Amino acid sequence: MFITAGQSNTDGRVSNKLLPEYIKKLAIDTVYFKDGAYKYCKISQNRNDGHFIPYFPKGRISEGFWTYDAVTYYLLEQVLQENFYVVKYVVGGTSIQYPNDTAKGRYWSANTEWLEKTVSFEKKGKSLLLSFTDAIDAAIDSTLSKLEGGYQIDAFLWHQGESDDRYAGKYYDNLKAVIAYVRNHLTEKTGKDYSKLPFVFGSIPESNRHYKPEIDAAMKRIANEDPNAYLIDMSAQELQKDRTHFNEKSAEYLGKKVYKTLDKILILNGSGFRVARYKDDKACAISFTFDDGLAEHYSLVAPAMEKLGFRGTFWVNGRTIADTTYQRGFARMTWSQMKKMADKGHEISSHGWAHRNVTKLSPEELHHELEHNDTVIFQNTGVFPRTFCYPGNAKNNETIAFAEKNRIGTRTLQFSVGGKSTRENLDRRLADLLGNKGWGVTMTHGITYGYDHFSDAGIFWEYLKKVKTLEDRIWVGTFREVAAYVKEQKAVTCDVAKTDKGFSVVPRLALDKNLFTEPLTAVIGRKGIKKVAVRQGKKKLKVRILQDKALFDFDPFGGKIDVEVINK
Repeated sequence: MFITAGQSNTDGRVSNKLLPEYIKKLAIDTVYFKDGAYKYCKISQNRNDGHFIPYFPKGRISEGFWTYDAVTYYLLEQVLQENFYVVKYVVGGTSIQYPNDTAKGRYWSANTEWLEKTVSFEKKGKSLLLSFTDAIDAAIDSTLSKLEGGYQIDAFLWHQGESDDRYAGKYYDNLKAVIAYVRNHLTEKTGKDYSKLPFVFGSIPESNRHYKPEIDAAMKRIANEDPNAYLIDMSAQELQKDRTHFNEKSAEYLGKKVYKTLDKILILNGSGFRVARYKDDKACAISFTFDDGLAEHYSLVAPAMEKLGFRGTFWVNGRTIADTTYQRGFARMTWSQMKKMADKGHEISSHGWAHRNVTKLSPEELHHELEHNDTVIFQNTGVFPRTFCYPGNAKNNETIAFAEKNRIGTRTLQFSVGGKSTRENLDRRLADLLGNKGWGVTMTHGITYGYDHFSDAGIFWEYLKKVKTLEDRIWVGTFREVAAYVKEQKAVTCDVAKTDKGFSVVPRLALDKNLFTEPLTAVIGRKGIKKVAVRQGKKKLKVRILQDKALFDFDPFGGKIDVEVINK
């Protein structure tokens, strides 16, 4: 089952006369293509009675219009070959933010105080979010709960944001709240854990007359921070003459991309092939990061991590290293020491030239704060920094968008490991990390001196050793390594096809291959595998066979992969 929501580009503004030919074949009306039926897809659209009908592309108000999900559902049919259900709620020209005089007086807002004062649109209120969840509840109560095989909600599909252009600065918080509200509601309604429900959404084309860079940055930030949010880049896609709505090319493009994303998440291809969320198919990941370049990061931290086989990320301010008058009495690492650390695989990266609050800088000052520090780090270590850590953790959507240009990522989420840490709360953090299957990014300053240093340094050393005991489940990587892997894993799509001896995989990745160089781990989820032979081009790839799966690393830019599987 899938739930779909949004505004006009999710409702549909492309004439059915422009449907792809493979969908036109399902139409009864062969002139206007307004009537027909998919074989397996059943939909309940903008209904509060919970009833489903066979799907065929129809606009909410006027029949004979389609959008991206028509393609997605068609492709799902070809693979699933059994009934599946969609609850869809859409209203064109609507925003999340309220009040908003461009949004027809109906809103998707998840603001708790506002929701307590209103009701759903069908009940003469203003909440589209309540209309959506009411529609889901009715579908569960009237139909889905009565299915013999039960039901499972597999993903939340969404496209929206054009009507929030006047409140672009609030879009990050607003959309994040909508996602959380729907996940929490489904969990409470069903008793199942939907906190990790995949959220698949598309960005707004830059040619859209309502396009705002702040909304684009907000979407990217959510996709970066939420491991279960998958953003499809629509920035270069075409629009109709109204400069608002998808045309037939962009609608089909998004529909195929949504399907590819669902295929990756749900493993629809039947081969058992998937790309692991983290390296070596570990349950979660952790990056140990250290701020401000203290001398003991070289003398104590790096050696301790190396003994455990770990490597860390060390964020430094070039001015503080170069000029002792800015060190505030705390000894710092030297460039020669950092060069040795970089040579051993540690990441030396940027914390800004002078540790200034980047949200208060002019564009020229911001450019100098970042670019000058990058240059100095490269000159002294031989490795150009491709990540960034915000001084004082001060950031907003504008500074994030600027800082992430030509970088793999920036530290936007972290948890403190320092003076207030106890053995108990660090153990809880590890348990939560394993349970949530997330990426934990630590923030540590001083160990024995400096800002937020430990009163008992043994807490930190024991924490490192505890993580080591869990390395069969936790991937410990530098910030750059994990950030690159996570973005590649989310962005890569794989065309899987059966062959005489097994199957082939063609990975496609629309990222900068000069920046993103992390190999990805492929998983073949099958029991009883005796032997697997894998080649990518002319290169034979190493395969690790475990009890219920086989693993191999591949180059997402390396072209076709041929896989031969021999079962016991």
